[in-house]
Amino acid sequence: MTTASDWTGVASGWDVHRDRVEQMKAPLTAALLEGLALKPGERVLELGAGTGELSRLLADAVAPGGQVLATDVSPGMVELIRRTVTDRPSIRVQQADATSTRLESASYDAVVFRMGLMFVPQPADALRECRRVMRSGGRLAVAVWSGPGQNPWLSSVGMSAMMQGLVQGGPPTGPGGIFSLGEPEQLGAVAREAGFGDVQVLRVPIVAQYASAQEHYESVESLAGPLHQALRAATPEQRAAVQTSAAGLIEPYRAAGGYQVPGEALLLLAH
Repeated sequence: MTTASDWTGVASGWDVHRDRVEQMKAPLTAALLEGLALKPGERVLELGAGTGELSRLLADAVAPGGQVLATDVSPGMVELIRRTVTDRPSIRVQQADATSTRLESASYDAVVFRMGLMFVPQPADALRECRRVMRSGGRLAVAVWSGPGQNPWLSSVGMSAMMQGLVQGGPPTGPGGIFSLGEPEQLGAVAREAGFGDVQVLRVPIVAQYASAQEHYESVESLAGPLHQALRAATPEQRAAVQTSAAGLIEPYRAAGGYQVPGEALLLLAH
């Protein structure tokens, strides 16, 4: 299970690679904002806010008069968010667990959870908490990664680490794993179980661009909390073998100027 400390350990990596991450997720972010249709003066809760870059866009969407509460379970990521939004008084920041936020009921017009729900072992519990803090008619936007087959930009390094015995148990598709909600029907069912209606799940293709195979490996290694820990604990020979294997797996995506490795996110929109 992913823990808060996993992500504190990669907070610096997220800081360094924030521009790449936001560029890769740009189609997803655009679809999320369009689906939420935020209005000036609304209150938005963001769970798992990461670097805080999306929080800034949410604040723009509800200006003037709106407010955003940006949260994360990891202390290291919370501090990163604070640094990102220090110039935005309409954004508050605090540490919060998605399954028990301790926030007032019926206090937000919208809740956003971009790329965090899949790490919650009981995702329906987190969505029930989202529903509890929403006002009547509130909107939900949740993004997760599709399965490993649709995301070679990430799974190539994970599979290579498994081949070296650094990661056990096969692809992380079980509860709390990064691909645990990778099927649209599965994600929609979790939202309905939590009491949401008007549920739709969209597939959103993305492309991750890298100048070299080395850049690809270093980027993924520095962003993925549990994988980062496993690779840091490996021997130099094991890490070199993982890099070589991952480079082979992304070779089909070589393009002019480097690599364009595909991926896919799922976007859940509900009321």
